[in-house]
Amino acid sequence: MGLGEKILKALTEINLVNVQIDKSTKISLKQGSISIGDQTITDPELFKKLKTVVVDDVKSNNPKETLPYQIIHEDLLNDYKSFEEISKKNSRSLALLKEVLPTEEIECILVARRVKMAFDENNQDLAKEIFEKQLDKNYPKKGKKILNLIRAGYFDELIIPMIDIFKSQYGKSYPEKFREFYFNLLKFFPTAIFVSNTTTKEILEQEIKKRLKLKTVPLIRIHSMGSENIKKTNEVVEKIRSIAKIDLLDNRFVSSTGIEAQNLEVRIKNNYL
Repeated sequence: MGLGEKILKALTEINLVNVQIDKSTKISLKQGSISIGDQTITDPELFKKLKTVVVDDVKSNNPKETLPYQIIHEDLLNDYKSFEEISKKNSRSLALLKEVLPTEEIECILVARRVKMAFDENNQDLAKEIFEKQLDKNYPKKGKKILNLIRAGYFDELIIPMIDIFKSQYGKSYPEKFREFYFNLLKFFPTAIFVSNTTTKEILEQEIKKRLKLKTVPLIRIHSMGSENIKKTNEVVEKIRSIAKIDLLDNRFVSSTGIEAQNLEVRIKNNYL
């Protein structure tokens, strides 16, 4: 049964059948209402029922297939073509993320990428508008964190590849393990450090020391990918151990393609001065 048929069935059950739906019908959701073509439904109970039908259908669709109806969140409607472009450019990473993250998280990532696109196009006004009206408004606790990860290159260089690492390490339970890693990353964002090929030993040492000085920070998580970056991290940490009492929890993984990764947890035993 297609989405249109599911909605019509739901409308029939609530005695509201004067809505026409075909393949060209645009279905848009926004806070408290659902628009089907040129008709808008705002009744709380009807909205709740229809939203459940739409969301369940989206979740059950094969991510490799195109949805049969144009389902667009109202806040994204005016910028739809840009989001479509982002989706095409990031189709591989989106497919991976859909395996492990809820729909809301995917939406937040797409909006954050749209803000970055505006910055890259040197359109500061548009970037500010999308950030304030969409990203920060709809995802106040995590939107800015995800945007910073994307702008710094960490999202694509480290977080996305970690999906494959977790798949090799944990087998069938990898989606749950990755979600735990991802949400902990956002929760402890101020204490996270990402080591990439452009991160020098000097910069890494400065970043670690900066966090060690924060009295409210109980631990630091250093994420590295690739043997050279792991080696770089270990050398810097060993140097810091001579001036700070720290405990280390070294978690290492290897993907099916042979990529090495390290999540090094540094717990502070005493205040660093």
